[in-house]
Amino acid sequence: MPSAPKSFVSRKGVLGGYEVAGWRYTEDAAWHVKANRKSSPGKAKAYVVRDGGFQPETASTSEKVAILTLIAQWEAGLPNAETDFLGLINPD
Repeated sequence: MPSAPKSFVSRKGVLGGYEVAGWRYTEDAAWHVKANRKSSPGKAKAYVVRDGGFQPETASTSEKVAILTLIAQWEAGLPNAETDFLGLINPD
């Protein structure tokens, strides 16, 4: 008998100058994300984020902060909303 399908979670958010979309299986701790600057739509970079580590490790510091902050919000169950958390990391 085939195993039960994994549960899938998908989220989107905006923080500072970044738009981030991510997904993961609830059974897996890794998030698969695509992030781009709001000023450069269509030029998203893809990452796998596990325990705060990025693969590939090419994200800028402000990009990492935006991604990790949004992941924390998603995992805390906060609603999907456009946010600029305390005005942090606004590179524009």
